[in-house]
Amino acid sequence: MSMLANQITRRLALPGWSVLRFGLTLVAAALLLAAVLTGVLVVFWIGIPVAVALFLAIRLWANSQRRVIGEQLGVHIPAPYRERPKRARLDQQALLLVREAATWRDFAWLAIDATLGFLVNLLYLGVFAVAVYYLVQPLLLVTVFHTAPNPVVNDFGFYDFDTPAKTLMLVPLALGAGVAWWRWGELFLRWYSHLGVLLLGPTANAVLTARVSELRQARDQTVDHAAAELRRIERDLHDGAQARIAALSLTLGMAEELLRQDRPEQAAGLVAEARQTCSDVLVEIRHLVRGIHPPVLADRGLSGALQAMALDHPLPVSVVDRLGEKLPAPLEAAAYFATNEVLANITKHAGATQVQVVVTHEGGLVRIEVRDDGCGGAAVVPGGGLDGVARRLAAFDGTFDLDSPEGGPTAVTMTLPAFQVGAAATDNKRASGR
Repeated sequence: MSMLANQITRRLALPGWSVLRFGLTLVAAALLLAAVLTGVLVVFWIGIPVAVALFLAIRLWANSQRRVIGEQLGVHIPAPYRERPKRARLDQQALLLVREAATWRDFAWLAIDATLGFLVNLLYLGVFAVAVYYLVQPLLLVTVFHTAPNPVVNDFGFYDFDTPAKTLMLVPLALGAGVAWWRWGELFLRWYSHLGVLLLGPTANAVLTARVSELRQARDQTVDHAAAELRRIERDLHDGAQARIAALSLTLGMAEELLRQDRPEQAAGLVAEARQTCSDVLVEIRHLVRGIHPPVLADRGLSGALQAMALDHPLPVSVVDRLGEKLPAPLEAAAYFATNEVLANITKHAGATQVQVVVTHEGGLVRIEVRDDGCGGAAVVPGGGLDGVARRLAAFDGTFDLDSPEGGPTAVTMTLPAFQVGAAATDNKRASGR
């Protein structure tokens, strides 16, 4: 659909939105009146449960406003409320609600919407109604009301436009109202909606607090993941390479003893066994190092590492590389291991026959899409592999989205904020030069 068609569709849909918003202003007026009455009752005990119920009703109304305004503007307005204890007493719940800043912002928008919102939507719908009514009125007098002997219409006091011919004189008024509605009506409603976003959305301080909390949680999860990785590496070294090296030392000691006893053939057999053990230990250490940071990732970057991963995967994996730029090493490692975990999850559970990996870098975001034709039904389970991927990405302010309906297909979309290494280095040089 073209941009012009989108604008026409959007503006023709605005009267319906305005009717809905007008209905919400009537609800706001009723809630505002209930708030005044509750303020009188709150001095008595019976007013406390009424106040809690009213606060929750206002929140329900405010959430409806957030959805309507968000859909109208095409934005997401998150609810700024703090989590309330579930088993608190009524007086404690009322106190928590009163102390929360978002409650008073809801009250402010309630008062504004019950008064200014009523006038804004009434004016918008009035101009629209004038444009439509006086455009179709001549046709109505000729068709629907042509049998009426003396139709009472358009009695302005100074002149009666009561015939089809006379009502044609009001068409310029309708056209003027229509032009005003088309030209400024949407801007008028959007201005009022943006005012609602300022009051209904979280404050900058609340956003910053939530962001700090998310980063703290991501940091704690990253620290836990790093500690778990260190324990795994220690366990693998102790149970694998260290045990083999200890056995290798014993084998060489036995070979040395055989040589002292002048039994070279048996000693040669033990030396050959020790050589094979040494080769096995090297292979095991290489696998362990590859799990820490794959050499191919350092040598060929993320694109080459994903291609190598696709070649080693038991399923047919096609990689569409649209990355282009070199990324910082920590981001490349996070993207590599996240993709590897998703592919491992597909191998274990999806029952897929083919997989596609698409890597793009646009607008400062690295996007990795992994699609398979498996049975679907995948979910992010706490403590599971996909949950670990989400936590790994969260440490870099990344996102993890899963679309896996029953029966498939499954699509995993991972994003990571990134910057070009060259650009970052240039910026650093400029900063140091200053």
